[in-house]
Amino acid sequence: MADEFEVLPENWDALELFLDCATQWKHAPMGGLTGLDYAAVRVVMEIHTVPPAEFRDRFQQIRLLERGALKAMREQAKR
Repeated sequence: MADEFEVLPENWDALELFLDCATQWKHAPMGGLTGLDYAAVRVVMEIHTVPPAEFRDRFQQIRLLERGALKAMREQAKR
């Protein structure tokens, strides 16, 4: 059963962007993920027509989601 959680309205746009970056993870040579391909994140933001004035804030939100996802994946891998 999937976990359910609430997303605050002010975080919804960043979550949509993050989810659309799902195939843009960089892989380490010896395995594992190292983070998102930031050039691809920019393309996703452009596709979503994020205004350039909002790029910096939205990018920072995506990076927070990225860090949380990496932490969760690493913890899962330890189990």
